[in-house]
Amino acid sequence: MILKNQSNNRGIKVGAFKLTITVLKTFFTLPDPDITQESSVDPMGLQVIWTYYGQKIFGEKLTTIANDLRVFTFNLFHNHLINRLYMEYSEELQQAKENFKNWSTDLDIKTGLLIFLEDLVTWTFYEAKTNGSNPSVNVLGILGMSKARIVESSANGKPILLQANKRLGLLKNQLNLGMTGRYKGPMIKMGFYNRAFEIKDSHNPDWEKVNILFKNWPEALTLQENILKLIVENLFKSEKRDHPQISLEVLRASKYWNRISSGYLNCFGSEKPVAEIRMFWKDKLGLMSGAQAALFKEISALKEGEIIQHNTIFENSLKHVKSEVEELNKLESILKVEPFLSHCEYLLRYLAQNGIKKIEDHSTDLQSLRDEIKARANYNLTDAPYQLKKLNAVMIADGPLEIWISNVLTYHKEVMSKRGGNAWIDMDKEKNLKHYFAPSLNDSLNTIPKYLSEKPWWHTYYLETLRSIHKGLN
Repeated sequence: MILKNQSNNRGIKVGAFKLTITVLKTFFTLPDPDITQESSVDPMGLQVIWTYYGQKIFGEKLTTIANDLRVFTFNLFHNHLINRLYMEYSEELQQAKENFKNWSTDLDIKTGLLIFLEDLVTWTFYEAKTNGSNPSVNVLGILGMSKARIVESSANGKPILLQANKRLGLLKNQLNLGMTGRYKGPMIKMGFYNRAFEIKDSHNPDWEKVNILFKNWPEALTLQENILKLIVENLFKSEKRDHPQISLEVLRASKYWNRISSGYLNCFGSEKPVAEIRMFWKDKLGLMSGAQAALFKEISALKEGEIIQHNTIFENSLKHVKSEVEELNKLESILKVEPFLSHCEYLLRYLAQNGIKKIEDHSTDLQSLRDEIKARANYNLTDAPYQLKKLNAVMIADGPLEIWISNVLTYHKEVMSKRGGNAWIDMDKEKNLKHYFAPSLNDSLNTIPKYLSEKPWWHTYYLETLRSIHKGLN
């Protein structure tokens, strides 16, 4: 998923499509809110294509929402803590499992505790920021801060609860959209646990490294000790029998609150983690070799605030892997396929402008774009995803311009229909365009000649995520 930091995308800076920001979709990679809105986040079905090529490089260890090194560390910290709970407090845990009816499985326990811990983090940072106890604390990336404010202001004397239940976090659908959910895929891919949050072997090399990591980070280890005691001595003693819960008032009165809140802020109050954590993640995220390391070197060379020129970053990265054929091919594949994808995206958005009514009035420009699209269809289709093969067949087809445009619109309509949406535009019997949603283009890209003079990349291939990770590492 692409977050707001994609505002540095060259395609945006040189003339991004200015569409109204509304509700961002969940679960799927989202285009930058500067260039999308609710009607569709991907009108040509290109997301599955560019993510396919991007993840050949990053191996699903990075996504457009799994981009914060501190949140990666929170996940590692909390799962390590729960693993310790299972190993060191097995009797207390078994008793709790018998006491709480919504804790019938280990998955119920683990997901419930993860939500509880996420809310514990949110309330810790919320209090530090709003009460002025630690005004310098960095809350960027801490989810639920706004919701905490709403909950507190509307409590009206009722207790605010932190609940160890996967359905009852501060955020709606928190298990999927909180710290755990947004980073679950990459954490699984790196082998920390499976989809049931099971650690098959706590003595495997990766978890041995984690154990050493926290052993050598005494502040984090002390924080874990205090949280474990809070869970066993307070949370597990909950009088409610549905699931463990504790009110914020009782929590703040607990002898562990100051220790825990100061511990969280001490360990995680800054975006920049300790040196051992930085090296650990650089290794686990695969940034020390291959195509991803080549891109990381180029991203690292950018000055703060410098615009990411996506095609330039990829072109410059080639020299770092010129002797590694497989890694070189990953980078070259994107350099070949992205111009084609960008042109296809632009074609649809150009046609969607209200002022574009008759194809014949714009035939010269449209033919120029068509020729450019065909010229850029020079990538290898052998191992290409199905969607690219389908798009390619439509775009390189010969025949009259109007028939070509009609087939493109049919393709677009099928893409939208499959996700339960409606087409932006259609063509009537008189070959006129009918607009159902008509986003306007920025002045710098509102004609085909302007666009072809710039040829900006439309898709980002996780370079914004890489830059965010670089910031966390450095």
